[in-house]
Amino acid sequence: QWKQLENLYFREKKFAVEVHDPRRISVSRRTFGQSGLVVQTWYANTSLIKSIWVMAISQHQFYLDRKQSKAKIPSARSLDDIAMDLTEMGTPKVSKLVTLEAKNQLIMASNGSLISSGSQDSEVSEEQKKEKIMELKKKEKLLQEKLLQKVEELKKICLREAELTGKMPKEYPLGAGEEPPQVRRRVGTAFKLDDNLLPTEEDPTLQDLESNFIIHQKLVEAAKKLASEPDLCKNVKKKRKQEYADAVKKLQEIENSINEYRIKCGKKPTQKSTLALPGEKIP
Repeated sequence: QWKQLENLYFREKKFAVEVHDPRRISVSRRTFGQSGLVVQTWYANTSLIKSIWVMAISQHQFYLDRKQSKAKIPSARSLDDIAMDLTEMGTPKVSKLVTLEAKNQLIMASNGSLISSGSQDSEVSEEQKKEKIMELKKKEKLLQEKLLQKVEELKKICLREAELTGKMPKEYPLGAGEEPPQVRRRVGTAFKLDDNLLPTEEDPTLQDLESNFIIHQKLVEAAKKLASEPDLCKNVKKKRKQEYADAVKKLQEIENSINEYRIKCGKKPTQKSTLALPGEKIP
């Protein structure tokens, strides 16, 4: 039984277990007197003997940890937690197998550390460490690339907001010592609708159509100012002109819908879009 164990050690091709048996009294050279120790010995090649010793030490440590956990307040532990604890036990903790001096002498004489230099265990461990480090470096590189991509997206969004508001948002990512870029607000893109400009029609459907027309009319004016903004490159200028033409076309479609509904209700049609934009050729 584990509670009778006194020591576990190996020397080259020899593995020994010392067990305390009070019924048997023998003379020990280590204690220079009578002792109840019984020594069981096995012989094999060095690598096998060392592997047996490492497994025996780990098994005994597991016994000690269970004994200590039972003495404390019981708490629910998952199998994953127990496996993690066992994994972290690469080196056995100090236990009451023997006195420190005797134990150190045995380990020093047999090179009985868990990971000795040049051993098979250390080579496997180093190889696993290298593979793990390479895997972690690959994950780190992927995460850094994804982070840079998200930072660039955030910068573009902040720049677009600054162009509309004239103020750079505080969320704009800045590096060490980097100054926020100077952004020029787009000319004439802001507008506000007064309450008295909205029509007051008794028919709710016509009311919605008229309100939609007024709102879109302001959008057309803003698109026109953007298209006529100076110092634009050819591609941007072409794109804004196309956006302005699409906005005018949409405004005309809204007015056509209003006129169709007014004729259906027996009212006269209107020509608001041509009056709102004098001198403009409506596509």
